[in-house]
Amino acid sequence: MQVLSREVFITHENGRPAMPGFVLYISNHQRTLTHRWGRQDYSDAYDDFVDQISYDNGETWTDPVPHLKSYEVEEGKVRYAEPGGLFDPDTGKLIVLTDRVLYPGDHLDVDADYTIVYDAFDPGTNTWSDLTPLEFDYPCGVAVSFCRPIKTSQGRLVFPAQTHFLDQNGKPVHYRGCWSPAGVIVHVLGDYQDDGSIQWHLSQPVIPDLEKTSRGLYEPAIAELTDGRFAMILRGDNSMFPDRSGYKWLSFSEDHCETWTDPVPLPCDVGDPIESGSNGSSIFRSATNDRLYWIGNLCIDGVRPNGNFPRTPIVIAEVQEEPFALKRDTITVIDRQQPGESPQVQHSNFKFYQDRANGNVVLFLARYGEASAEQWMLANYYRYRVELE
Repeated sequence: MQVLSREVFITHENGRPAMPGFVLYISNHQRTLTHRWGRQDYSDAYDDFVDQISYDNGETWTDPVPHLKSYEVEEGKVRYAEPGGLFDPDTGKLIVLTDRVLYPGDHLDVDADYTIVYDAFDPGTNTWSDLTPLEFDYPCGVAVSFCRPIKTSQGRLVFPAQTHFLDQNGKPVHYRGCWSPAGVIVHVLGDYQDDGSIQWHLSQPVIPDLEKTSRGLYEPAIAELTDGRFAMILRGDNSMFPDRSGYKWLSFSEDHCETWTDPVPLPCDVGDPIESGSNGSSIFRSATNDRLYWIGNLCIDGVRPNGNFPRTPIVIAEVQEEPFALKRDTITVIDRQQPGESPQVQHSNFKFYQDRANGNVVLFLARYGEASAEQWMLANYYRYRVELE
């Protein structure tokens, strides 16, 4: 594997960097792409999501079309975040789940209740359905984050998701001294009905051991294996005990993502698991060679994890399916901290697709912190091309 190119794709707008939503094909056979992205106002606060379409495999793009925008309410501002999109080749529709959350006084509330809203796009008519909340009987709601949904071999839609770890009083649990609540994994599962509608429900939760990952589990990435099982790679955290190891975590399902095994550190095929900061990742099966690949941040540059950092380098690696492990000798750096850049430069906010013309991975990434750690939002949005073979 090798990196073929890196280019600035979208510049920051007066300190408002671009944030990836999703980028994917919206046709079974044509090389028609859609790209959703938004702007960031402050940490974990997004707005002004737009869509662009390319009819020539990413060479040119239509002008941005506004799709989601925050709005004022008496208590503050309602914002949208983290859209996850899936093009269903059987229905020809793009299905999108997005977070909607209240920011009291336009400030981030880490314990906020979340709502997931659904809409669908028909490329044939160039129309969107109405934005509709999904109602789940869950005390604090459910959120998608770093979501790359899949459609399984049995036709089920799986949108990886998360929620708060709650105490006996229904309040979010914080590890002692931690600013952030702990996360629990629950997936949004969609099954088509005879009339073409989708019936949504939640998987069983994956409960973390907070003495192993102090902020619990977040931002799951899922792939279907050739033996019919599903593998899930999870964001962990060691911020409250940085002397302990920080890992990505691994879990399996044998019942189409309804229930999951207890997570263990993500292994390598040779040697011990490689440590990783608290950041999202993604896994996918190549359309050209049918192998699994993982993209994320690994601590391979001599810096141990401490909570969210380091968020560099970003790597791609082939995945061995049985026993499941990263293939150590395939780990390839896509980008890393450059001379003169802050150690807190981030290569952790990305989305990608696999080019139908040549099989290359085309990755979009916001390089937060490239100017400095203090002015981390003075960051551009890049497009990378990575050759798999």
